[in-house]
Amino acid sequence: MRIARILTVAALLAGGSALAKRNDTVELRTPRTTVRANVDAQGLHGPDLQLQMTDTALKGQAFQQPVDLKLSDQRIQGTVNQEPVDLSVRERPEVVEMAGTFAGQPSSLTLSPDELTGTVGPCGYNLIIERDRKHYRGTRACGEQRDNDVFVAIPQSLEKQSPSGRMAALSVLLSHP
Repeated sequence: MRIARILTVAALLAGGSALAKRNDTVELRTPRTTVRANVDAQGLHGPDLQLQMTDTALKGQAFQQPVDLKLSDQRIQGTVNQEPVDLSVRERPEVVEMAGTFAGQPSSLTLSPDELTGTVGPCGYNLIIERDRKHYRGTRACGEQRDNDVFVAIPQSLEKQSPSGRMAALSVLLSHP
């Protein structure tokens, strides 16, 4: 009987670890594509994103293109796919906003507990939080492509990053058509 309890506890702990990993996944899902990456203390890692994040930088590759961003309290500067990035970041209670240029294109994004809206590179988003308060859903337009059922999940591990780190990571993800 004791062995059965130990095995049950071990199975629950293993399931909890798998669940924790799933909850630490940033995800963008559209009718045409799905991008997922695990978020941990070192950065974002998945098939499409291999990014190392520190307090002062986000570097690596995203969608087989180089990312080299410097982060400060109120700025994100550098390059994505060798195109310029210069964004100002502003934090208000429960809201983070950024505006400027991302990958050479005008960009402006607002993240709040209720919505994720604006443009990043070639893509514009209008997403609202779902009832479960765990992910955003809505529409996006990337050039001529329009998607009506777009899903974005932002894990707590990414929410704990600095405002500029959080917006830099989201910008790299959301700018992908």
